Amino acid sequence: MSVFERTLVLETAGRVGQAALAAGPAVVAEARLEEGRKRASDLGSAVERLLKDHGWNARELTAVVVGLGPGSYTGLRVGLASAKALAYATGAAFFGVESFAAWAHAAPAEASELSVISDALKGTVFRRDYRRTPGGWEPAGPLGAATVDEWLAGLRPGAWVSGPFAASLAARLPVGVNVGAAHEPRPADVLAAAQAYPWAVTTDVWTAEPYYLRGSSAEEKARRG
Repeated sequence: MSVFERTLVLETAGRVGQAALAAGPAVVAEARLEEGRKRASDLGSAVERLLKDHGWNARELTAVVVGLGPGSYTGLRVGLASAKALAYATGAAFFGVESFAAWAHAAPAEASELSVISDALKGTVFRRDYRRTPGGWEPAGPLGAATVDEWLAGLRPGAWVSGPFAASLAARLPVGVNVGAAHEPRPADVLAAAQAYPWAVTTDVWTAEPYYLRGSSAEEKARRG
């Protein structure tokens, strides 16, 4: 039996929270939360409806997959806490996935070099670069932050960019750099990344942490005094 026989997928890094049920590699039911609704109770209600409508019992889940970001501070915290609680309560296997890897999975087939970015505010971006190999996407650099100018200067002709901030910087891209899909990763992309990219996955339910890459707005304000 595959560990992914009956999987719950949660992706809360973006503006809209998403939940899905999957059987093997195929998503069989999805739910999207209304924008701004990222409380644990909102996500819990969506998951409960999905299970009920599809005739699954939570204790029948064999895996719980959750996106770890980078992304919304509140969304990531709620998504990971919910995933950990469900995995622990049901005995399902836990998979925390770098959300940028899901963007890479959704990249155009002709892309061989990809840079995924999101807005880190104040003229900076969260970024991760990838290269396509015969075995699929692999990281070509660390997951971290850079100024927009630094990021732009490192792009090479023929490269592709994607992520939630790619469209906003499209007019500033160097000649020969292409913009990929601007939609947020779907649960199917997060699930595929969990199954295909071991380097993007943590399976330790106790130590998994979101990729915040920096503190919340309140924490940053406190540090500035």
